[in-house]
Amino acid sequence: MHRGREKLVRLTQTEIIEAMNEPGSVEDAIFLLRDSLELKHVTFHMNVSRAGPINYPFVRTTTPEWIFRYMLMNYVSIDPVVRAGFSATEPFGWHEIQMNEREKAVMTDSQAHGVGAHGHCFPTVDRFSRRSILSISGDASLEGWLSFIEQNFSFLRQAAQLIHEKALAELSLSIAAPALAPREAECLLWTARGKDSKAIAAILEISEYTVRSYLRTARQKLECRTLSQAVAKAIQQGLIDP
Repeated sequence: MHRGREKLVRLTQTEIIEAMNEPGSVEDAIFLLRDSLELKHVTFHMNVSRAGPINYPFVRTTTPEWIFRYMLMNYVSIDPVVRAGFSATEPFGWHEIQMNEREKAVMTDSQAHGVGAHGHCFPTVDRFSRRSILSISGDASLEGWLSFIEQNFSFLRQAAQLIHEKALAELSLSIAAPALAPREAECLLWTARGKDSKAIAAILEISEYTVRSYLRTARQKLECRTLSQAVAKAIQQGLIDP
């Protein structure tokens, strides 16, 4: 895959997808996308509470100056793009977001720091409820920007999915999480909520022996040595939501 931050020769959509399918990092992919499409900036943000170690932020961006200010000002708590992106299932333009005054101030500040006049967000939600957003921006007029999005819409959705999968790989997570039987997931869920085997048996109206059996097979499927490790891994991979 193309590396570094050097400006690239403009590639076709097919060539970009082929390059993204080669080994490489999320950072490689977003710089490739920015340079090949002549975008202003590209940012990828994954909701790692459903995809990796809890409280481990996974953000990759081509805007190092802005991200420093973003963190300094603690904008993540009032960023309208993040708010909208992690609740949406379909792509949307930044101009479509309903914002309060504080959120408008964040967007004004971002433009002042070179993020771009207009942007679009491409959310990805996989079948294990792991979420990410690919956010792109440019300096074209709104009319020109919307025309660009229309021409590249399907391609950008595909790129968002590929970068999502790269992020899972960087976080050392399987794209295809192990399938737990409904009862295995239920038993792990109640374990995560602090219930022991006897209490779970009463809740689910099954025998304590059966509960232990479900927990054992769930632990084996998750390739964990202990039950606590299995619970943590199930939460990280979005298999249970305590």
